[in-house]
Amino acid sequence: MSTVKKDSDIVIISGGTATNSLVSMFQCVSSSLSFCMPISDNGGSTSEILRVLGGPAIGDIRSRITRLIPDEGFKRLLSHRLSEDPKEAKNEWTSIVEGDHQIWNGLDIQCKEMIRSFLIHVHMELLKKSRNPNTNFRFELASIGNLLLTGVRLFVGSLDSAIELLLRITRIDPNIQILPCLNTNYTYHISALLQNGDIITGQSQISHPSESITEADINDSTDYFQEADISISENPTIFPHHYNQLYSTHEDIPYQHPDLLISQLRFSKDVNSPLQSPINRIFYINQYGEEIHPRASSRTIKSLDNAEVIVYSIGSLMTSIIPILILKGMGYSIKNNSRAKKILLLNGNHDRETSGLTAYEFIQTIFNAALYSYGENLISTINYNDIITHLFYLETSEIKIDLEKIETLGIKCIKIPNDHNDAILDDIFLYDIIALQNNLQQII
Repeated sequence: MSTVKKDSDIVIISGGTATNSLVSMFQCVSSSLSFCMPISDNGGSTSEILRVLGGPAIGDIRSRITRLIPDEGFKRLLSHRLSEDPKEAKNEWTSIVEGDHQIWNGLDIQCKEMIRSFLIHVHMELLKKSRNPNTNFRFELASIGNLLLTGVRLFVGSLDSAIELLLRITRIDPNIQILPCLNTNYTYHISALLQNGDIITGQSQISHPSESITEADINDSTDYFQEADISISENPTIFPHHYNQLYSTHEDIPYQHPDLLISQLRFSKDVNSPLQSPINRIFYINQYGEEIHPRASSRTIKSLDNAEVIVYSIGSLMTSIIPILILKGMGYSIKNNSRAKKILLLNGNHDRETSGLTAYEFIQTIFNAALYSYGENLISTINYNDIITHLFYLETSEIKIDLEKIETLGIKCIKIPNDHNDAILDDIFLYDIIALQNNLQQII
């Protein structure tokens, strides 16, 4: 009797937007995929959910689930955003919750009512918070998918369980896992220590800071300090930087690091000006800005232990990949899985976080993050090729490729042709998907 060969277990360590473009390619390479996702995003509509309801950031997770959904009705629902106008957004949300919005068209009535029950649940939680004007939710630009996943998490009490339930509801292939790097009901933020000694707090502030601050943003932050009997600078657009040592004593308002108080609702991914100084390292903080060392979720560790291929995917190195790798247990698990191929898909362009970095420095950053995850328990020698075995890089790239230097580390370098689609701007360097898929399959 012939047996069917099982597809290789591939773990993809990534953030949201960039890797979303490769999801279909990964599905062609293997049917057994685990996407390990960060939960430190604090930009866009996620920032409002964190401000009002707390909990982990789920924007990247929702984005990946949406990309994997086979049904167009579900995909349309989870990707829908409310109007930019506050009044229109509130009316639209009411219409969705009441079940008469056109976005429900095409969904089975059973699925509609099940999903609507979770939206009603999060709606009730938002109403409870509205008793305090400082936690009144702003519906403009809100993602229905983010609110749905939040409603499911609040109902079942577990982020992992909420994701699994949503995967089953939306009929995503059961061989695909979406793994938050931390299984938690709490909010986790990151900070970046720059080489000049400055610290930037918050993922969005590091990678995509708000271009401008609206009156509503200022009012939200001003109300916080007035409620806590703290006087405010005459220039409220910069006041958080004057209060790094202040602690709120108001019993109804938990203290939050001042740099995180200004809303990141209207951030822009077009903001790409380099940081004033390169990033030295990324670390997690508590609400007082103190460094903490969380442990990676057990499901994430188990997926790495069983993986035959580990991929560090394209995207934001410092705010998508590194926040996963610095978690306790990650470096140990990756190193100890000696049978797995460990592939870095190098970006084609620099971004705000990595301006000027060479490919060798990308590798160094990942290696140092893995070492950091050991903490004080590093008892054996770790080589670069224990963490990365292969580097995939573009034939034409903005990033300098130090081939000889990298190959001396025991890392095999593989050149991939560029995508020459005329629709792609000349200054954006992307992988040819077919060539990338073929090379991944050859390695596997």
